[in-house]
Order: sequence, then structure tokens, then C-alpha cells
Amino acid sequence: MTRVATSGYLEARLVNSLLGEERLDLKDASRRLNRLRRKVYRKTPAATGSPGRGTALALWRAFTKKGLRAWCYEFGLSSNITHTLTIVDTDGVLQIHDAVFNLTYQLGFHDVLDALRDGRPVDAKAEIRDRKIYVMDPGFEPEATVNWLEANADRELAPIDGLRRFEVLWNLEAFIATFPGIEAAYRDLEERGYPRDLRFLMLHPIEVFDGEKSHRDPPTMPLLAGRDLSSPLAAARAALRQVNRELASERARSAEQEAAILRLERECGAVQSGLAAASTEARRLGDQIVQLRAALDDETRRFAAERQTLSQALTEAEAQAAASRVETAALRAELTKARADWDAERSGFECATTSLQAAAGLWVEQSSQAVQTARSELKAAESERQQATADRDRIRADLAARLQARENSPWRKLRAFCLRALGGPARRNAAGH
Repeated sequence: MTRVATSGYLEARLVNSLLGEERLDLKDASRRLNRLRRKVYRKTPAATGSPGRGTALALWRAFTKKGLRAWCYEFGLSSNITHTLTIVDTDGVLQIHDAVFNLTYQLGFHDVLDALRDGRPVDAKAEIRDRKIYVMDPGFEPEATVNWLEANADRELAPIDGLRRFEVLWNLEAFIATFPGIEAAYRDLEERGYPRDLRFLMLHPIEVFDGEKSHRDPPTMPLLAGRDLSSPLAAARAALRQVNRELASERARSAEQEAAILRLERECGAVQSGLAAASTEARRLGDQIVQLRAALDDETRRFAAERQTLSQALTEAEAQAAASRVETAALRAELTKARADWDAERSGFECATTSLQAAAGLWVEQSSQAVQTARSELKAAESERQQATADRDRIRADLAARLQARENSPWRKLRAFCLRALGGPARRNAAGH
């Protein structure tokens, strides 16, 4: 071997040795970071409704105490799901450590983001030897989470203050199985053009904590300043999804329009059939109207004739009523005369009675027989007087009843009038003969 070859061989051996030592140092650093992450994972319990921000902050404190530069990176969709990772700088490489699910990534932070932007999710290296304590409040925990813990936990520990405790491998799969809003998160990712994979949430930063303050403005966030996290592939998928949605909506509208056209055509046919039926019905109704008009004309003529007849009957009734009034006046005059005659007769009887009483007084002394005769005559005269009075009262009552009946019965008046009207010519004819 020549001197030049020997020199090159030694230089190569030296470079390989230095690189090997550097790799050993990196491996040792990674092991120390993994041990710290595993310790924090075991020491920080998961609980009902507790976010992972506290666990990531505890790992950040552990890294900081070791003199390492670290950050807390919170990301996700603030409307339904968020998560926090711890980023640590190891010799210029930004390593990702997740103390909530006890995993890390072999690629650096920026390489993972670039892969996700290209639509390539990066597999994480998960530690499955450790277990976390899950503290459950039975009053608030969803039933699905309780059932999953009871079925998948390694064991259940003694409860503390009414809180149940489970020793469980708490990883991303466990979170997906127990988180009630996982479907909403998946739908939100799909709306943005991403697959149903929670790792793509890393492209949506919320906050970066650098140990001094929290940065929530993406352009000024440490580690992310000047980086474009938007995914062209996701944007294309979102646009395609929107186009498909609009196409489906347009197809639905077209189907609705076609259905509406068919419905309108059916309605038009039904309307035409209805019009034909309506035309037939209109003709039938027209014939009925003609018949009704003819019947109405006949009824009008009959009504006019009956009205004229009734008018004539009314005129005759009025004439008969006038004659009845004349007859009533005559009857009243006759009644007045009868009353006068009865009064005169009663006065005569009274005078005769008085004369008889006077004569009887003179004749008492002369003869008892004459007295008895006078008394008999007096009684006879009194009886006659009472009979005359009764006849007079009966005649008065009968005349009053007849007058009342005549006055209250127009049909009787009409009948009497007709009888008189019919009897008048007969009497005139008899008088003529």
C-alpha cells in the first residue's frame, strides 16, 4: 500500500469514527429524551375532560431543566378538537415528543409538516410498554367511554373520592375510541380536503409557547414564521369536494326540476281532463239553467195570476167588510131600540106593580079574596117581568157574541158576504117574478 493510499485510508477511518461517535451521541440524547417523555407519560394521569396541554407543558419543563431548548405546539380545529406536542431542539434537529400518547417521530418537525402538506402522513414511533392512569368521574363520563375502559383497561385501581381509576395503554387509538366528537373532527378534516387522519391537524397551528409567552399569530409564531402550512393537495381535494357537492346539488336540482316537469305535465293532463269534464258539466248546467228559467217564467206567471186572484179576493173582502160594518151598525141600532123597548116595558111593569100595590092596599080592607087575587096577579106580573129581563139579557149576550164573532172572523165575513152576494140576485129575481 502506498503512502497516499494509506493516508486516504486513515482519513476515511477517522471520518467514520467521528460520524459514529456523533450518531452514538444522538442516540444517547434520543434515549434520554424518550426516558423523560415516558416518565412524564406515566406520572401525568388522563382524566374526564382534561386537555393534553398540561402534560405537554410538564414535558417542556423536564426538557428545560436538562438545559434543552423546547416549545409547546398546540394545533387542531378549535371548534371541536385540539392537541399539544412538545418540540425539543437536539443539535439543530427539532424532535417531536407527544407525552399524552407516549410517541415520537423519527423525522424532524419541519419534515413532518412538509410531508403532511404533500398528503403523506408520517408514522410515529409509539411506546407500548408504559401505562397511564385514567381517572374517571362516573357522573360526567360518557357511557361509551366507560364501557371501553372496562373492556380494555389492564386493571381497575381502588377509587379515590368517588373517582374510578384505570391502568390503561392510553394512546391515539384509545383516544379515538373514547372521544365523543371524533366524527365531527373527521368531517371537519374532510371538508378541508384531508383524509380521516388526526395527524393532519398539525397543519392547523393554534399557539406556540416558547417559555416566555404564548404566540397565537401564525406569521409570528416561533418555529413556523414564514412557513406556508396550506396543503395544495388538500385544497384541491376540498375544491373537488365542493365541486362534487355542487354537482350533486345541481343533479338534485335537475332531478327536482324533472320531477316538477313530470308533475306539471301530469297536472296539465289532469287540468285538461278537468276542463273537458268542466265543459260537459257547464253544458249540463246550461241546460239546467234553461229549464230553471222556463220553470221560473211559469212560476212567475202562476204567481202573477194568483196575485191577481188574491187581489180581487182582497177587494171583495174589503167590500164585504164594509157591508159587515154597515150591518153591524144596523144591528147595534136594533139592539139600542130593543134596549129602549125593554126599558119602557120594565117601566110599565113597575108602574103597574105600583098601581096594583096601591089598589091592593085599598082593597085589603074590603076583601081578602081581592087581596089574594091581587097578590097572585102581582106574582104573575113579577114572574113575567123576570122572564122578560132574562130574555132581554139572553138576547143581549147573543147579539154581543154574534157581533164579536162577526168582527173577529174575516173568513166568516167573507162567507156571509158571498152568501149575501149570491142571495141578492136571487131576491131580485124573486121580486121581479
